[in-house]
Amino acid sequence: MLILAVDNSLDFLNIVIADGESIIGERSVKDAQHTPSEILAGLVTDTLADAGHGIDDVGALFVTLGPGSFTGVRVSLAFCKGISRAKKIPLIGVPTLDVLAFPFAHMDGYFLCPLIDAKKGEIFMALYFASMGKLKRLTNYQAVKPEAVPGMIQKPCICFGSGLAICEQILAATEGVHIEKDTGRKVSSGAFIKVGILTMTENLRIATKPIYGRRSEAEIRHNVTVD
Repeated sequence: MLILAVDNSLDFLNIVIADGESIIGERSVKDAQHTPSEILAGLVTDTLADAGHGIDDVGALFVTLGPGSFTGVRVSLAFCKGISRAKKIPLIGVPTLDVLAFPFAHMDGYFLCPLIDAKKGEIFMALYFASMGKLKRLTNYQAVKPEAVPGMIQKPCICFGSGLAICEQILAATEGVHIEKDTGRKVSSGAFIKVGILTMTENLRIATKPIYGRRSEAEIRHNVTVD
């Protein structure tokens, strides 16, 4: 089955084409001159063409749901929902933090804490436990202040991701915490595809709507909730 996967939740716009678990095409773009909404359709078309395929060959769509960039997640999700409805292709949503944690699923007995820079002096996080090659999420996806992280994790714990920079000093002084500086700053294509396939084959019911982790400024200012 040909899979088209789109991630726009972090700093890069990532397009992945896979035949089952085998990745046959991918692009990762950070374009300062154009917004993702301007280049997404063309990037998908070009990535599919480079792999020798077109949109009519796609059998499943995967998209990251966040938390991460509010605008980025909404753009990629709206795009994928449009294709899904027009072409009647199944759409599978996967939480970004789940994908970031997945490469550590083999670390039996360890707790995992992927951290995403949420701006405004906060980080998005969730806590996982690795056992027998599988992950169990122990907390909600949430935005917290860096100083709150040590009290929320369990040990031994591996911490990683783009949010590490703003709480590394605090975590480095915490016994039982292992810091991985070069891991989890962007979505791994292989992990993205594997988590999507697991979600699809195990019939996990994850609503295809954004996971924000906190209310947006617009929601707070106007006292509304946006789904």
